[in-house]
Amino acid sequence: MRHTPKFYKMIKKKKQTKNKKVRNATAKTVDGINFKSKLEVYCYEQLKENKIKAEYENHKFEILPPFEYDGKKIRKMTYTPDFVGKDFVIECKGNPNDAFPLRWKIFKYYLYKNNIKYNLYLPRSKKQVNETIEKIKYNENN
Repeated sequence: MRHTPKFYKMIKKKKQTKNKKVRNATAKTVDGINFKSKLEVYCYEQLKENKIKAEYENHKFEILPPFEYDGKKIRKMTYTPDFVGKDFVIECKGNPNDAFPLRWKIFKYYLYKNNIKYNLYLPRSKKQVNETIEKIKYNENN
């Protein structure tokens, strides 16, 4: 059976590009900080309102070092959480991309392997951000 060029266009795989834009997210600048989504802005405002100190995208973790395989150099894998506080990490994910669950799992393994203690939060809505803030406040007071 002979296929037409149109058929090949339909089955052609989409070229992977660096996913700098968050799916279904609206970027916004608040206090001179460029956020990638409205959920991140909401989380930032709630942290600020509750006087909880956290830095936005300021910590980069090397969760997999660079290495060579079969004579080819493999680049390191890094992970930059949205917010990092004294003892917590918040990653706001309204609509996670396909790669996120694996990266999150590797990040947890990195923390475990290096005996680094953080409370991890993964709010996906404003309601969950509010619950996260309450848990952080509770942990600070106890």
